[in-house]
Amino acid sequence: MQRYRPNMRAVQIASWALFFLLPSGGSAQTSARRPLQITTAKLPVPEATQKYEVQLKAEGGLPPYRWSLAPSSKPLPRGLALQENTGILYGRPDSREFSILVQVQDSSEPPVTVVKQLVTATAAPLTIQWTIRPHLAGSNLSGGLRVSNGTKDTVQLTIIVVAVNEIGKAFALRYEHLSLPAGSETPNLTFTSSLPLGSYVVHADAIGEVAAKNAIYRDRREQEGIIVTSQ
Repeated sequence: MQRYRPNMRAVQIASWALFFLLPSGGSAQTSARRPLQITTAKLPVPEATQKYEVQLKAEGGLPPYRWSLAPSSKPLPRGLALQENTGILYGRPDSREFSILVQVQDSSEPPVTVVKQLVTATAAPLTIQWTIRPHLAGSNLSGGLRVSNGTKDTVQLTIIVVAVNEIGKAFALRYEHLSLPAGSETPNLTFTSSLPLGSYVVHADAIGEVAAKNAIYRDRREQEGIIVTSQ
C-alpha cells in the first residue's frame, strides 16, 4: 500500500519562516521548527572481534531519518556496518579506536542533512555546540558556538568556521586558536558576515592537540540551507 505523503515543501517553508521570524525566547516553541541535529555524543569503545551494536540518535527535522557516512568520511572499520533506516552501527570490529563522519538526512522536501564526527571514547574529547544556530538577516549570516574539552589534558585548540557556497568557494566566518584547560569550555564565539548571493553550508571545525601524547581530537558541525537571495 502506498503511503500518503503531504506536501512537505509547504511544511518546511512554514517551519523555517517561524524559526527566523519568532524572537529568541518566544513562547511558540514547537517541534515543527526544531533544527535537525545528531544527539549521539560519542561511540562506546568496542572490544575487538566482540559483538558491537550502537543506536545512533537524532532529533528535530522531519522523521523518519536516513543515516549514512558523509562523503568525506573514512570507511567503517572492517567488521562494522551501518543500517541506513535505523541508524544502528553493528558488527564485530577488529579495531578498538576509530572515528567516523556520519550524516543523517530527514524527510523534508528538499531534505535537510547534518553531519557530525563520532569517535570511540569514554567521554567526548571535544564537543561543538551551537549557541546561536547560523541564520540569515538579509545578506548577513550570524551565529555562535562553544567548544567543550572533555579530556583530562589541556588542548591547543583551533576553531575554524566557514561558509561554503554551491561552487565550493569558502568564506571565513571565525578563526580562533587558544589553549583550553581540561574540563572547560570556550567563551561564546559569535560571528557575523555579509555574503554574496548563493546557497551555503556552514562548517564549524574544532581541532585539539595534546603534543605530549601525540593526540589530536576533532569535532564538526554543519548547517545547510543558508540561501542568500538579496543584498
